[in-house]
Amino acid sequence: MTHINIINFFITIISIFKLIHSSNLTSDLRNVSAILNDLLKTYDRYHRPSYGGKPDKVIVDIYVRSMSGISELNMEYSFDCFLRQRWTDARLIYNTTSAMNYKSLPVSIQMFSKIWKPDTYFYNGQRSYIHSVPHVNRFFRIATDGSILYSQRLTIRASCIMNLRNLPLDTQHCTLLIGSFAYDSEETIYEWNTKSAVDVERDLIMNQFSLIDASVGTQILLRDNRTRSIIYVVFALRRHVGYFLIQLYIPCVLIVFLSWVGLWLNREATNDRINLGVTTVLTLIFIIIEGKKDLPQVSYITALDCFLAVCFIFVFSTLFEFAFVHYYTKARTGDLNENMRELEDYIIQNDDSDPNDNELTSSDIHLVYRPSIIIRSSSIKITQKKSVKKCCRNFYCKPAYSTFQGRALKNIFYMNSVSKIDILARILYPLTFFIFNLIYWIYYLYASQQQSKRETK
Repeated sequence: MTHINIINFFITIISIFKLIHSSNLTSDLRNVSAILNDLLKTYDRYHRPSYGGKPDKVIVDIYVRSMSGISELNMEYSFDCFLRQRWTDARLIYNTTSAMNYKSLPVSIQMFSKIWKPDTYFYNGQRSYIHSVPHVNRFFRIATDGSILYSQRLTIRASCIMNLRNLPLDTQHCTLLIGSFAYDSEETIYEWNTKSAVDVERDLIMNQFSLIDASVGTQILLRDNRTRSIIYVVFALRRHVGYFLIQLYIPCVLIVFLSWVGLWLNREATNDRINLGVTTVLTLIFIIIEGKKDLPQVSYITALDCFLAVCFIFVFSTLFEFAFVHYYTKARTGDLNENMRELEDYIIQNDDSDPNDNELTSSDIHLVYRPSIIIRSSSIKITQKKSVKKCCRNFYCKPAYSTFQGRALKNIFYMNSVSKIDILARILYPLTFFIFNLIYWIYYLYASQQQSKRETK
């Protein structure tokens, strides 16, 4: 019985403490409501706090959560952030009591519409919005000295004038301008938070760019004959080259290498070299069109345009080189026969000429179809020695219509004919392409660094 009385005693004490605590909370809420109602009795939300006096200072800081939507076509970028603003309103100063010891009042966002707030504006903003799922993502607090903290989650889409001369080895600098829409510098001044102006999420990852720096500054902007207080942040975005290497640079280099295969084919392989040349040209054109369709149509030459143009020149010049070789090394031969394979069945018959005589005329050279020799062999009355000489002549002499054409057909049927121009091109083309790549990468890497330094300043 004694134990039951002790337990009931402790339960009674706990219930008494709960009642006291709930009564304290209720009194705190009543005190907060009384303070807010008292502050808003004579409050005019249509005038700024220091109306007719010194300009009001708005302290701003940004916490960047993610960044995406960087478009070269539309010249814009977007990022998700928390935008925090702080200003002081002397009309909202209040005193705390011993029962209510708050450093700042936990005020509902519904009261925000009843007080004055700065008309913060993004000068280069486009289609920015406040997140409202599941509820409007914003809050504000009022401190005892009248300072107000207002925070909101925004997705800001702003314009960014990009310089694509060094694309894809470029570094873009995208600026966000923040200021007042209606108040000039004599009424409202914007400043960055000196402790942390712009903070960036540690795990911030982008597909095509990497954020290397976020520098801030202030300036005075002259607009409509009035000076405006402006703060700005510059995001330095370095482009990733890996995508362009895989999709454009490496395929173009391989196609250039493939076009050089024709230099190792003999000059009589007309169909093979023409087909190879036309195929490489058309393939390179397709790659250029697909790679450029997502890039803006700028009026100047970019680094990517320069590389693609040089690759196309190399591929096209390889096809032109074969035409040059074919014209200047085969122009005097004329049309030998529409069906050159049938000439393998022909031999040169010359009964009266001396096999040791190097000077042959067109009168003592004529074509004889090989099977006809077999038919006439029984009727020809020659000595065994002369027959051996004729067989040797038939073995060494190549089919032709004339002396010059006979020498040309010798190359066609019995060996690969190599042009001196092809031999020179086998060395000149790879060497020139290597020198171009060396100069190209050194120049544009250096130009990209210089551009980044100039725009940072």
